[in-house]
Amino acid sequence: MGKKKRQQKLYKKLAQEARKPTLAKILKLMAKTFVLVLVLSFLIAAGIAAGLDWLKTFWAQLAIYGVGYVLAYRWLMSDFMPPPPDKLG
Repeated sequence: MGKKKRQQKLYKKLAQEARKPTLAKILKLMAKTFVLVLVLSFLIAAGIAAGLDWLKTFWAQLAIYGVGYVLAYRWLMSDFMPPPPDKLG
């Protein structure tokens, strides 16, 4: 078996192992999500305190939480992603 084939097999094995949910991974994800929501809530509260009244609307808050989640997705889900293939060899 060649070196490249062996690396691909190792990557598939690590990817399959990384996707398995464990209690530790789930608790870590919940903690990260809590931190993200807390930070975004403080930012929204600071914006409202600064006089940005449009932040009081449901749609503005939904958009901020949605954009924050999309931007933080890789950080949130990092425990469920395998290491990059170039770091294996």
